[in-house]
Amino acid sequence: MEHHLPNPPAYLNKVHTLNQAIFYCYNASSQRVPVGMIYDFTFKDDKTLSFSTNYFPVTEMNWNSFAAELHFYKKNVPGSFVLHGIAFIDNNLSGAVSFYINKAVYADEPAPVLEKSLFSALFKPYLTFYRKSSELLLHPFKRKTTTGVFQ
Repeated sequence: MEHHLPNPPAYLNKVHTLNQAIFYCYNASSQRVPVGMIYDFTFKDDKTLSFSTNYFPVTEMNWNSFAAELHFYKKNVPGSFVLHGIAFIDNNLSGAVSFYINKAVYADEPAPVLEKSLFSALFKPYLTFYRKSSELLLHPFKRKTTTGVFQ
C-alpha cells in the first residue's frame, strides 16, 4: 500500500517569490486597519506563517489574537494573492506575530475555460439566429434616396 503525501498549498512558493505583503488587522468594530509592510516570512507549518512588525495599532495592543489579512503583491510580478486568517502576537516587545491561514484568495487566477467544442455546440444556433435577425431589423430603417435605392 502506497502512502502519498498531500500536495503543499500554492501559496508556499508564492510567499517566498513575492517576499513582501501589507499586513491588515480588524478592530472591534470590524474595520480593516493597515499595520505596515512585512518583508521576511518563515513558515512554521503549511498553515502558520511567522513574521515581525514594528508597529501595532493602539486599540489592538491589548489583544493577543485578532482577525487579519496579508496582501501579497509586487509590481511586475504575476501571482498576487491575499491570505485571510488569525494573527497571534507572540512577543509584544519584539513585534513577533504568528499568522494562522484560514483561506487564500488568488487575484491573477484565470477563469476556467469551457471546451471550445461544447461552447460552440451550445451557442452556434443562437449566434446564427442573432446575425440573421439583426440584418432583418436594420433593413426597414434604411433611408431611401431619390433614385429609389437604399443607402
